[in-house]
Amino acid sequence: MLANDRKKIILAELHSKGSVTIDDLCDLTDASVSTLRRDLNELEELGRLIRVHGGAEPISSIPKEPSIYEKNSINVREKLEIANIAVTKVNEGDVIFLDAGTTTGMMIEGLLELEKSFTVVTNSATHASKLISDKITVYIIGGIIKKLTDAVVGSYAIQQISQFNFTKAFIGANAISAGNISTPDIEEANIKRTACEQSAQTYILADKSKFNQVSFVTFAKVADVEIITNTNKE
Repeated sequence: MLANDRKKIILAELHSKGSVTIDDLCDLTDASVSTLRRDLNELEELGRLIRVHGGAEPISSIPKEPSIYEKNSINVREKLEIANIAVTKVNEGDVIFLDAGTTTGMMIEGLLELEKSFTVVTNSATHASKLISDKITVYIIGGIIKKLTDAVVGSYAIQQISQFNFTKAFIGANAISAGNISTPDIEEANIKRTACEQSAQTYILADKSKFNQVSFVTFAKVADVEIITNTNKE
């Protein structure tokens, strides 16, 4: 059986059953386990499915993005652990980009306690207002405020971010899978992507619930960033 035919069968099974196992696919296609694993990996790279242990699941049902108020009550302990690790990455004289979001927001208390002087550029009005300090120079990006997530987005915001050269960027993410880092909203993805491009070092802040998940828009590759996650098991 040709590879394209096998992949059509895989996707058809996903559509009808909601998930597939490699054992079931072996019976359906008469292909070897190694061949089907390769097929599944290739389909995941194309964004057609999510690989899970022993098989695959569909990505057609992309979860709705929760509001910032909902996110504030999710995985609080894990986010705080991640934020505390991220703060240790900030050095004297750094120019950092601080992404809008709850995990990056949890960095603020630690940043204010640092005995260092540095500059913060952020696309969150809430973050900017909390960062006022004699030691921290704060720039807030202008543009359209996305009320759901408190993020400033739009072409004007991207234009401004493109003018900065960051030593470090701290970026939130909704999903990490198959070497890709993604988020539900294309406008926020464009902001995150631009900040990554303008930064010498990018840190992605994501608790373990974000792994093996796929969201709507990819904005970075795992190979190009450093991921900060929690050590505690979910």
